[in-house]
Amino acid sequence: MRRFLVLLVLLLAACDGGRPAAPGSLRLGYDGRGLLNLPLAGDTIWALDPGPLELSPAQGVGPATIEVRASGPDLPDQPLVSYELAWSGDLSGVLRVDWPLVRVSGQVFEDAGVSAALPAAALPEAAGGEEAGRVVVRYRSAAAAQGLEAGDATLRILESSDPEALLAGLQEDPNVVWAELDGQVHALGEPADEYYPLEWHLRKTGARWAYLASLPDPVTVAVIDTGVRYDHPDLAGRLWTGADGAYDFVNDDDDPTDEGDNHNPTMGSHGTHVTGIIAARSGVNVLPPVCYDDEGNPICSQTGLVGLTWPAAVTVLPLRVLDENGNGSYSAVAAAIRYAAGLSVEWLGKTLVNPHPAAIINLSLGAAGYSETMCEAVADAVAAGALVVAAAGNNGASTYYYPASCPGAISVAATDNAVGDPQPTWYSEHNDLVDISAPGGDTRQDADEDGYPDGVLSTTWNFQTNTPNYAFYMGTSQASPQIAAALALLMASGQSAEQAWETLKNTATDLGEPGYDPYYGHGFPNVPAALGLTLPPGPYLVHFEGPARRWVRTDADGRFSTYLPSGDYRLEACRDDTENGFCDGNESRAGARGEILPQPAQTVAPLRLNSP
Repeated sequence: MRRFLVLLVLLLAACDGGRPAAPGSLRLGYDGRGLLNLPLAGDTIWALDPGPLELSPAQGVGPATIEVRASGPDLPDQPLVSYELAWSGDLSGVLRVDWPLVRVSGQVFEDAGVSAALPAAALPEAAGGEEAGRVVVRYRSAAAAQGLEAGDATLRILESSDPEALLAGLQEDPNVVWAELDGQVHALGEPADEYYPLEWHLRKTGARWAYLASLPDPVTVAVIDTGVRYDHPDLAGRLWTGADGAYDFVNDDDDPTDEGDNHNPTMGSHGTHVTGIIAARSGVNVLPPVCYDDEGNPICSQTGLVGLTWPAAVTVLPLRVLDENGNGSYSAVAAAIRYAAGLSVEWLGKTLVNPHPAAIINLSLGAAGYSETMCEAVADAVAAGALVVAAAGNNGASTYYYPASCPGAISVAATDNAVGDPQPTWYSEHNDLVDISAPGGDTRQDADEDGYPDGVLSTTWNFQTNTPNYAFYMGTSQASPQIAAALALLMASGQSAEQAWETLKNTATDLGEPGYDPYYGHGFPNVPAALGLTLPPGPYLVHFEGPARRWVRTDADGRFSTYLPSGDYRLEACRDDTENGFCDGNESRAGARGEILPQPAQTVAPLRLNSP
């Protein structure tokens, strides 16, 4: 028996040593296609793992010719793309497949010639610097100011080599009303808050430029959700309290504080996240005691982030209708909608009237079943003059969610943070009742080289340590408040509710299929265009759409180069004044169609921009 086993092992070893060698490499054409010949014996069993390639056939017995095809809209921008595929069966080893790409170059011009692109706007300097050697003083009478420089009868600007000493003396002078060191002011700019650079959604929508607008009118936005954490430092001064009309329809009281989050106890409070997207404040926060350690050092961010409406006088009215599990009733939502709009509501034996009716109502919640209860409430709120904005749903299908699909509601779908134009997210509903889209993000993807997730960052709460924090969420729940906030900016600029919605819809950038479509609705918000802002000239962008998709930023002279598979392409160029990484409808642009030939390099015809 032992001799038989040894003989069997030797036979197996001999058979393995006789396995035919597998082809080791294949070079495709510039179009990503190629043929692989297998001159094998008739009984050779083989299989090839196709990986990201298309193989026909991918397995078989005996000789064969394999058709290989590579494709992909998101290819890396490099001269050669390589793949390694594993052989199995009677063949062993790895097949290396190389796909050379065509180097495509060109140049973008404007009507008046080449225009140098401007760099992105710099962050503002810190305000409040002192003007060296100067003190401003208000005297009680003109007589007390005699002998000083001419000017206002009682106001003087005094210069000194030791302004601190002068100030101290003036503050002790009974003839002085007040005195202070002369300071400096600076032009308003983008926020300098710690996490602002991670708020990619403000750049995609162009909301980063809102500080350039005149926004004098106060606006109230109701957030009907899980309630809010009033003690989050980034929301201080941006919330109506129970004394001002905030209400809890779960506990039936005037304290809609979010009590907990059973799904996410360490970075929770859905309502706080939604509220922060709309109205988180800019600048240094007044930190509550929970934000300091025992030695008095801050343990929370001292600046945090900003909401989309940070430069405007927008106040959020929190209305709690969802419990710690995120569940609520149709009746509570309906009552909150009517109450938010300023309508009298009978709730659990009480008559409730909101002293601060909301111009805009945000509903980052919903159910798949039609609800007459909620839809009648939406109709009543719209009739009362409110805009009702709601999340389209996260089922990734064409399901109608309510209240978003109620007549009169503005249904918001979600997009991602793709390079170039935003793409519909995998989870967002797409149906013929979607009105508009906005960034919802995708936390499964990385947004940048630092590894932060591609979600929407906003204010949250750690219910285990009872401290404020920040987290990335994804969903149409995050897209909806951005539309509510954009509408609030337009109303703060002086537009009526009806005008605000028409303006936002009509200035939205048309993405996807031309015209209305179920993924983007009427488009993607272009906040600067909606506010009528004139932006500084931005960099040039070139977009290739064909066998591969590519967005390319030019140099200051409009020149660009990239690597693409050969094939037919549609080209679009624009001056990206919004600096959101794609071409908005109001930006100067040029378009063309052409073929990228199967050759090492090609120069495309110059692209000359025209006014939109």
